[in-house]
Amino acid sequence: MGYREDSDVRINNKQCRGIILKDDKVLVMFRRKKGKEYYVFPGGHMRKGEKPIDTTIREIREETTIEVKNLKPAFELMNYFKKMEREYYFIGEWESGEPILSGEESRRASKENYYKPMWLLLTDIPKLTLYSLTVKEWVMGYVVNNEK
Repeated sequence: MGYREDSDVRINNKQCRGIILKDDKVLVMFRRKKGKEYYVFPGGHMRKGEKPIDTTIREIREETTIEVKNLKPAFELMNYFKKMEREYYFIGEWESGEPILSGEESRRASKENYYKPMWLLLTDIPKLTLYSLTVKEWVMGYVVNNEK
């Protein structure tokens, strides 16, 4: 996996991600890794002493320069195949900033390990390779339920 800048404080089995909305768009990270192209929601590993919501805010700011507001818990996932890895998802709103790659991801990025934060239309979500599939289904359901 290689060296991580926060390896002395990171909690390897806990990740936090944000589903950040701006009008009819959602913030995602486009990834190209090991020959595959896909999208994920911005976020990363918790650090010792952090709460999940604080990790989410920090990671989104570090990865994308976006500031968020009104974060609320969306759901938790437990991945029993990856050493009991737990993922916390929050849904919130854009407050300020433009999606610009920054932080450790900008320093680690290469042609083989590519990152690009961007806004995508919520209506495009069904057509995308978006991980995890559970999260993708949740977002599609959230959009449908909130359009009514």
